[in-house]
Amino acid sequence: MPALSLRQPRTRDAGPVDPAIAAGRARPSPLILFGAFDRHNLGDLLLGRIAGALAEASAPGRPLLFAGAASRDLREAGGEQVHGLDALIEHWQRESAHDPQRLPPDLLQAGGEILGCTAWEAAVMLETPDRAAALIRAHDRDLAGREAWARQHLGITRALPYLASGAQLPGGSRIAHTGSGGVGFAHLPAAVRSAALTDLATAAVVHVRDRRTQDTLAAAGIEADLTPDPAVLVARVLGTAIGRHAAAGEAAAMRERFPSGWIAIQVSAEFGDDATLDTLAAGLDRLQRDTGLGLVMFCAGRAPWHDDPAVLHRLRARLAAPADCIVAASTSLLELCALLAGCTLFLASSLTCAHRRRSLRPPCGESRPGLRARTGRQAARLPRDLAWRLASPPPPRGGGRDRGSGRGAGRARACTSCPRGRAGRTRRNCVPALPRRAHPQLTRTGSNPEDLWPSTDLQVPGM
Repeated sequence: MPALSLRQPRTRDAGPVDPAIAAGRARPSPLILFGAFDRHNLGDLLLGRIAGALAEASAPGRPLLFAGAASRDLREAGGEQVHGLDALIEHWQRESAHDPQRLPPDLLQAGGEILGCTAWEAAVMLETPDRAAALIRAHDRDLAGREAWARQHLGITRALPYLASGAQLPGGSRIAHTGSGGVGFAHLPAAVRSAALTDLATAAVVHVRDRRTQDTLAAAGIEADLTPDPAVLVARVLGTAIGRHAAAGEAAAMRERFPSGWIAIQVSAEFGDDATLDTLAAGLDRLQRDTGLGLVMFCAGRAPWHDDPAVLHRLRARLAAPADCIVAASTSLLELCALLAGCTLFLASSLTCAHRRRSLRPPCGESRPGLRARTGRQAARLPRDLAWRLASPPPPRGGGRDRGSGRGAGRARACTSCPRGRAGRTRRNCVPALPRRAHPQLTRTGSNPEDLWPSTDLQVPGM
């Protein structure tokens, strides 16, 4: 069957290209990049940047529009100017009524845990912390009422706030999913799942990032291909920009403050009870004594139900040597990536952060001889040795969100920048250094797992 590329110009019915369009006299079809990059969260902001960079490299000159559940400007944090999808579609429909040659947009779902995020969760995470707390107090115990309120508040009718519906888009539009996640999809109400599956069935291409989501959708009759998390492309797409921030930003100050290296630590707000913080502080004190490294705590996300700098400051105050710990102030995604790329060890409660860190390992050949002298064989056991000391998050209280969906659930995870965990060895066998190219060659096959991530040049059979 013939295949159609999203970079190709086409008419409304995806038939033969009109000569005027081919000659460039009609405006090209825009590409909407849709995801949860309308709130401050490192992973979601990176998904928007990665999708935008790949789209620009794959289809130069094609108009790109970033869309979310709400209109937000995240450019100060390194994100994008994001439009609410519903408002964006309404605007396009008004404009196209006066322009018969205006082509319908295509939509790329840019990844993330979009198949497990409800309207209520999205509405809360799009608010300020104080406003979110008030909303939780007012609506959290009314499960049906809070979902209805959230839909009205966001102005949406689709099943899930970050899942586009083909019925909502103009005729001739195509939807493609790349790296979508839904580990909690099976726990959603039956009516929501049914409506979401109807929306998924309208997509031309569905790629998911985990086996659980793939199996769940397959059981419901939705065929989805498995693709790596887009996080594997962070270094290739943003490596040059991250390198600039590493040389002059907060990471440079960290290198000066901790010349022997530092441990980057991300702890979400759900770890904020006193008993858990005491446990974490005891583990970090032992780790710092064993390694001699500095401690750098950071917030990967400032949106509600993510991270809270107040929790990090409370954790720092419990340390035996708080002067050897810094709470990073930056909210810029590139600054945060530079901080992760430069750390010696990494400790996180967020699996998403761990994915980003693994794609930002330091250059090969970097040596930490002092670390080996101080720690000996103990360094090889750090990840396993830490796991038992990092308590699971407490169950949600009163206004806490339901963690049964799998988002943010589970134990804190520790990893080192060396694949074998031997922090004291020269890094000669680690992954390659950050590349100098800002954009990858957009291939769809190859041995590198990054090459499996589908570009915006999606091949849609039968269209």
